[in-house]
Amino acid sequence: MTNKLDKHTKDNQRFYEGFLKFTLYSCIAISVIIALLAFFLV
Repeated sequence: MTNKLDKHTKDNQRFYEGFLKFTLYSCIAISVIIALLAFFLV
């Protein structure tokens, strides 16, 4: 039972770390796109 729980916890941790990286890179990309739009449109 504890082995199954440990595996589940590791899977959740791996997913969470991947999700954080994806969110961080998405925010950076959106910020860059908005900055370029503001630079070229103004």
